[in-house]
Amino acid sequence: MFQKMYQMISQAKIIYIYRHISSDYDALGSQFGLAKLIKDNFKDVDVICMGEVNEELNQRMQIEVQKPSFEKKQDNLAIVLDTANQERIDGEGYNLCDYVIKVDHHIVVDSYGDINIEDPTASSTSELICRFYEANQDRLALTKQAATYLFYGIIGDTNRFMYESANAKTLHAASLLLLAGIDKQAIYESMYLSNLESLRIKGFILNNFVFDEGVGYYVMDQEDLATLGISRDLGSMFVNTLADIKEIEVWAAITYDSKQRLYRVSLRSRHVPIQPVASKYHGGGHIYASGAKLSSLDELPGLILSLKEAIKNEISI
Repeated sequence: MFQKMYQMISQAKIIYIYRHISSDYDALGSQFGLAKLIKDNFKDVDVICMGEVNEELNQRMQIEVQKPSFEKKQDNLAIVLDTANQERIDGEGYNLCDYVIKVDHHIVVDSYGDINIEDPTASSTSELICRFYEANQDRLALTKQAATYLFYGIIGDTNRFMYESANAKTLHAASLLLLAGIDKQAIYESMYLSNLESLRIKGFILNNFVFDEGVGYYVMDQEDLATLGISRDLGSMFVNTLADIKEIEVWAAITYDSKQRLYRVSLRSRHVPIQPVASKYHGGGHIYASGAKLSSLDELPGLILSLKEAIKNEISI
């Protein structure tokens, strides 16, 4: 599959690279890592990264990008990364391209590509892009910048290799990136070094979180976000503030999206399968890390009840 992907890239004149809405480190890391890998090795192809700008992560990852636009041309290729289903693709035009390649590590729910490279056992889509590089290592050069983006993606989705999804293949992929000369310490500092604003946000969470029979969560509505002076994306990034509390089996960030006029839910757990619950609430993702949507907070009690039932079912097994 990775050789076929190489062949399709080499034949394209313009490549649009997509990822999922509400981008995270892996979505951006795999997108810009692959884009840089292609630009460094295929000089006669235009590469455009599609999707809304994530100001917080773009700054941390030092990504400079203007809002892209799609234009139908001949010999074009769409590569959609880290996106389980078509509804979550960020950006227009992928379905108007001559060919579509899907590369993803989520549970398979929608194989929408002409080529589908899907591996739910992979830690991240960035890891899969590393495998694409390794499979074609005899004809691809991996620069420090491309490797840096991919390392962001792997670290973001494994939380510094702490999650169960990080296995021998993940560490092997990371070793390839280290050999490319990345500055691991600088990457960690840009991702995890806090400031006083972060301390204030964590203070809000610790003063306002709710604990309910194994479920810990916080809500940031439109007024809360305005008071804190932060974006919804930044508010949801603090979901793991509740991750290391023994009594909390499942934790969640519920933040208001003013553009969509709904609440986005970031769900995490250590051992409780939460993806089935997320799928009931217009979402999905991984077994222990998923996203969902609530049209209003009226739906929140039902979500919490479903999460508590998931905890009870896991304990009873």
